[in-house]
Amino acid sequence: MVEMKSPTSAASHTAEAVARETLDHAREIPPVGGMSYRSGALSRLVGVLCLCLVAGVQADQREIVVYPGYGGSRVVIEGRVIEARGGSTEAAGDSWITNLWRTARRLVSDEQEDVAVNVRFEGRTFRAATDEEGYFRVEADLPAGSPAGWRSVEAATGNGDARAKGKVLVVPADNRLGIISDIDDTILISEVTDKSRLLRNLLLVNYVQRQAVPGTAAFYARLAGRNPKPEAAPVFYLSASPRQLQGGIQTFLDRNGFPPGVLITKKVTNDETSDPLLDQVRYKTGRIEQLLAALPQVRFVLVGDDGEKDPEIYDEIRRRYPDRIEAIWIRKAADVVPRPTYPGQRDLAEALGGAGRERGGHRNQHAFWLPPVAPEPNQRTARSSLLGSRPILTRRASWRPAALC
Repeated sequence: MVEMKSPTSAASHTAEAVARETLDHAREIPPVGGMSYRSGALSRLVGVLCLCLVAGVQADQREIVVYPGYGGSRVVIEGRVIEARGGSTEAAGDSWITNLWRTARRLVSDEQEDVAVNVRFEGRTFRAATDEEGYFRVEADLPAGSPAGWRSVEAATGNGDARAKGKVLVVPADNRLGIISDIDDTILISEVTDKSRLLRNLLLVNYVQRQAVPGTAAFYARLAGRNPKPEAAPVFYLSASPRQLQGGIQTFLDRNGFPPGVLITKKVTNDETSDPLLDQVRYKTGRIEQLLAALPQVRFVLVGDDGEKDPEIYDEIRRRYPDRIEAIWIRKAADVVPRPTYPGQRDLAEALGGAGRERGGHRNQHAFWLPPVAPEPNQRTARSSLLGSRPILTRRASWRPAALC
């Protein structure tokens, strides 16, 4: 999902009209299994998405996106300056054409290069400038005695025409149990193994309408509650989705009652600072190692699914850093050939008391409900997020599995 730049002027209503007409034709294609489009229709949807991507950026205004940060004695704060993209919030009654339009608007951006940015954190001001992709980054050492927990950060352009607020999780020293959780098919039913259904979920169903895996939010809350300060537990949601979808995923987490945490999404750019676009093993391994290096006092519970490579990634992490892994839980989401199992990995359904055993999610008749088409003009966007750099860690010696529930 490579990011596309938008021209500064566009006939957004024309593009939406073309989208409607094309999707009306797509609806005429008989559904498969009562609920899914054939691949030809999905191809049309992708084409329509590209048309929508050229529409609707407000060229005369800028906005700042501040991505969530984290740290212990040192924090990294990242953000981006782009041309403004207003936005209506997602709702349960949104039509699928509204959802398609909103997704397209999220994926488009016109980044602002060489913009001066002032970042204020814990009473200090840091100065940065955006790169050619519109990103900025500052690093800060926390003074001894700085308060822990969720801390506010503010960013503003040098001339003051755009401002934004964000949050940084400063993990308390005595919070020593963390969670690193995958998103798709671990806590959010996505059906990654079925690309047609995955595409349909991504484009046509918004994050308010998407389904959570039953019991996962409560399970994570129990784990976070084992820390002395559970409201600032080191909880991390690690997604392979691009940063442009950050706002929608955060909406899903908040709406479904997941514990507060740092949502890490993929930075996809046209230069060498980009995260791996297709190599999910390298991407996730690097991000987990980054967390282990930043929070050396924390032992982590790793939670994923067997739809792609989570079992292999987590097994390698466990073997490299055995003293840092408290437990590994894997949701059985693959519908095809059973995946291999690895030492110390347990079925997430055990921790959920049997909930979440249903593979993939499409056997639930409501998982792929599409809301009716209802014209809504002026559909806009949401926001995004992530952190960077990949430290190299020293390997450790032994591993002791622990059962958590």
